[in-house]
Amino acid sequence: METAEEKPGSQKGLSAMFSGAGLSWAVLLLLVVIWGSTFAGIRIGVETIDPAWLVTGRLLGASGFLAIWIGASRLLNRPQRADASAPISLTALLWFSFIGVAATATPFILYAHAAESIGSAMMAICNGATPFATAIFAHIFVGDKLTPRRIAGVLLGFLGLVVLVLPEFAEEAGGNLFGIALAIIGAWLYAVGNVGTRMAPRVAPAASSFIIVTAAGLSTLVLALFTAPFPTQASTASIIAMVMLALFPTAVAMFLYVWLIQRAGAVFVSFTTYMSPLWATGLGVLFLGEPLHWSMVGALALILVGVAVANRPGKR
Repeated sequence: METAEEKPGSQKGLSAMFSGAGLSWAVLLLLVVIWGSTFAGIRIGVETIDPAWLVTGRLLGASGFLAIWIGASRLLNRPQRADASAPISLTALLWFSFIGVAATATPFILYAHAAESIGSAMMAICNGATPFATAIFAHIFVGDKLTPRRIAGVLLGFLGLVVLVLPEFAEEAGGNLFGIALAIIGAWLYAVGNVGTRMAPRVAPAASSFIIVTAAGLSTLVLALFTAPFPTQASTASIIAMVMLALFPTAVAMFLYVWLIQRAGAVFVSFTTYMSPLWATGLGVLFLGEPLHWSMVGALALILVGVAVANRPGKR
C-alpha cells in the first residue's frame, strides 16, 4: 500500500499550485468570475433604481461590508503580515481617497453615461484600452518595463477581445463619438487606479479597499443627491441586486484587486479587462442558451496566450 510519505511530490505540487504564480493566477481568475458576472446584477438593479443611486448604494454598501470585516478581524486579533499592516498615514489616506474618487467613482459614472449612446461591444473595445494605458503608466511611474514581450501580450489580449465582440460590434454599426470618448477616458482612469494602487503606501488590503470605496461612495452620493430623485419605489429584486453588487463585485473584488496588485503588479491585474467579457459570454452560453460561436473559442485562446506572454518572467 502506498502512503502519503511515499508520494512527497504530490503534496509539493499541490502546494506550489496554490502559492507563488499559481496563487496569483487563481485570484486573477476569481476576479474575472466576480466581475464578469456583474452585468446581470446591474441590469436588475437599474430596473427600479436610478444608476447614480445604484452606484452609490453599491459603493457605500461595500464600505459597510469592509468595515464589518475590519472590525471582526480586530476583535478576533487576527495576526497580519508586518508589511501589510502598516498604520494608515495621512499620505495613504489621501492617496487611496484620490483613487476612489478619480479612478473608481468617475469611471463608473462615465461608463454609465457612455452606455446611453454606445453598445456593450463598443464599450468593451474602448475598455480594452485599460491594459495598454496600465502598461504605459507602469513603465513611466513604476519602472515596470514596457518590453516587446509585454507589448505583444497586451496586443494579443486586445485582439482576443476584438474577436470576441466582433459579431455584436458589426450589428451595432459604430456608436456616438461622445460616448466613445467617455468610455476611453474611463478606461484610462481605470489604468490610473491600477498603477496608483501599486504606487500607494503599502497598507492592509482591507483598509485600503475601505478607503477607496468609501471615498468613491461619498462622491457619488453628492452626485446622486443633485441629479436623481431618491428611489422610494425600488423593488425587492433591485435592492437585493444592489446588496449583492456591494458585497461581491465591489467589497470582495476590491479587496482581492488591491491584494493582487501589491503581489503581482498592475499590468497583470489589468488583464481582467480582457477576460471578464469572455466569462460573461460563457455564462450566456451555459445558462441562457446562447449559441457558441467560433469567435468565443478564438478569443479564449488569444486572451490566455496574451496574458501568459505579457506576464512571463524575462531571462535573468
